Amino acid sequence: MNQGSEMIKNTYRLQLASPAFLGDADQRGVWRTPPLKALIREWWRVAVAPKVAYDVEKLKAGEKALFGTAADDSHEGNHQSRIRLVVSDWREGSLKSWADVNPADRGKPGSDPKVKHREVDFGGGMIGSQLYLGYGPLQLARGQPAPRLKDEKPALKDTESNLFKIAFPDAHAHEIGMTLALAHWFGTIGGRSRNGWGSLAWQALDGSPALPALSKAELQQTGCVRPLTRCLDLDWPHAIGGDDKGVLVWQSKQTFTTWREAMKFLAQTKIDFRVELGFSTGDNSPKVEPRHVIAYPVTKHHVGQWGRNVRLANTLRFKLHAESDGTLRALIYHTPCKPTLPHASINLLDTWRRVHHLLDASPQLTRLA
Repeated sequence: MNQGSEMIKNTYRLQLASPAFLGDADQRGVWRTPPLKALIREWWRVAVAPKVAYDVEKLKAGEKALFGTAADDSHEGNHQSRIRLVVSDWREGSLKSWADVNPADRGKPGSDPKVKHREVDFGGGMIGSQLYLGYGPLQLARGQPAPRLKDEKPALKDTESNLFKIAFPDAHAHEIGMTLALAHWFGTIGGRSRNGWGSLAWQALDGSPALPALSKAELQQTGCVRPLTRCLDLDWPHAIGGDDKGVLVWQSKQTFTTWREAMKFLAQTKIDFRVELGFSTGDNSPKVEPRHVIAYPVTKHHVGQWGRNVRLANTLRFKLHAESDGTLRALIYHTPCKPTLPHASINLLDTWRRVHHLLDASPQLTRLA
């Protein structure tokens, strides 16, 4: 880092911990800078939001000034970004077939690791963990034991890495440093990335400042932790939530030798806390229930007034973290906010507290320390 220069230039090695469904215009898995710029913008908003007192208009103004605008996005015309990003190799992903993920065993086709779902009335209630967390980019052909890549388009393999260079004005060094730390701790890229696909780690190279390891103290020092009650005042993800027990970040107590094991663990965890919320109604429900407002739609449990086209993303997100010994630890974190859908009859605060209590009660999880 050259503090005396107008522009700071840093270099990082980006390392995937799980496959990424990072499509180009043809939906083929390719390393590209636009998704990485979107990732940086996402965490820049979280890093800067406290500084502007969570004022959306001030945040937008700062974002336009730093990241630029296209002519059709602003009445003021085109404004070039002051941040420069370079990926060394815009290569296609090396994961050509999902059969390589679940290879054949003793002549039998490989299968998707199964997890228990108490609401499923076929296959003994056992479903594929990869398909559950990756439905969309992954599809299941009738009669097949394991999913395949949608349209057989390649994905990025978990072992893939790339060199990433970023240049930015030195006046923004502090906020960009926090942004990259947050992206390193929590960032994922590509389709179904909220479920842990495309988990990305950043390793500083060529004299660039090292990014701190994730801890409760380091996270709180960023100023990006906000009480759950205050987070639910705003309708956009602007902070990592917190409560009287600490930050709303959980880690698996065990580590996993492969991403397949870690994703199986996360799939079972997600199924368990969703099912525990339960339903008192069925499909075409006349009312909104707690499970509807943590993520929507829900298979076989649609709300009549919402229909089947409404989308509500889950703000409880997953990430895989590589440990120093090469094993992986599963991470669950919450960026709570108020849904934009009608939920007047639902106590959203109580709903999320119930979910957090379920995670706290799991013998396989622990809060970030």
